[in-house]
Amino acid sequence: MRVFPNGFGLILGLLTTFVVSWIWPLGKGSQEVFFSDWFSKLAVVLIFLIQGWNLKFDRLRTIGKSSYSLLRVQGLIFFGPLFIVLLFEYFGFLPEKWIAGFYFLAILPTTISSCVVYTAIAGGNSDVSLGHATLSNILAIFWVPIGWILLSAGSGHSLLSQWITFGGEVLPNLFLLVVLPCITGWKINKTLKAGHSKKLSFISQMIAFSCILMLVYLAISKNIMLFGRDYFGLLIVELLPFLIAFLICHTALSWWGNGVFSVDSEHRVAEFYCVGQKSLVMGLPFLSLLQDQFNTPVDLIACPLIIYHFLQLGVGACFFTKLRGVVSGSSA
Repeated sequence: MRVFPNGFGLILGLLTTFVVSWIWPLGKGSQEVFFSDWFSKLAVVLIFLIQGWNLKFDRLRTIGKSSYSLLRVQGLIFFGPLFIVLLFEYFGFLPEKWIAGFYFLAILPTTISSCVVYTAIAGGNSDVSLGHATLSNILAIFWVPIGWILLSAGSGHSLLSQWITFGGEVLPNLFLLVVLPCITGWKINKTLKAGHSKKLSFISQMIAFSCILMLVYLAISKNIMLFGRDYFGLLIVELLPFLIAFLICHTALSWWGNGVFSVDSEHRVAEFYCVGQKSLVMGLPFLSLLQDQFNTPVDLIACPLIIYHFLQLGVGACFFTKLRGVVSGSSA
């Protein structure tokens, strides 16, 4: 389910998209709104079609040998960051307008491309990171909508009404925009046996890459149209300290949570990057899918996700030397 060339290419693409959307944001006329809604749904379908195209279940064999390790890593991916956000909210650390964005960020799966690339650079077992990342992205298809409904039940809506909404609105969209494209992409690839084609793989990556950047462009444009450039800039500055605090806790959880229990140094590197990252490629499509279920403006929820991606890639690169030392020290 890998859709990006590498983390550094994504950083460059995101920076360029941010600059373009800041200078030339999409307008808020009826035609622009129609295009935004129409393209968002099309982009979600294309992204998950390509996710299904790249899905290979044999990757999961590398992590299936130890059920304890599998449950520990997947649990830390989904529930570790959520516990951090719950603590932040309990102690009143997060402003109310950012709480929904942090909850949404916390329940997302790990990345695939940057996770695997970073693991390989740091000398870890990239097959293990690919297996854990693939499984977390599969589980997220069902967990993210359900997790969001459970978390939002206390924000003015009863749990029963949320489940009714899930069954009547979210579930059909989840099937049509996510599950069906995934199955279709996997089936087409299996039927054509085209997974080995480097040209097709490159084209699919570029299509998904372009769709994600377009979703970023639309999200930032909406923020600029909603708040204005000056106030949106102030919001980003206000958000950064909370994201940095979350990043420190998230990285510490990944380091100590895997360092204490992982017996293989190469596996530890893979698990560190799996637990310590959140997926933009899954987050933005789910924002489009669940946008009617948010009480907070969806534009505010997108901000933590987009900016956090920059931060996590930068911090992850800072651990290359340290983790290479861990691997070389254990093999000496």
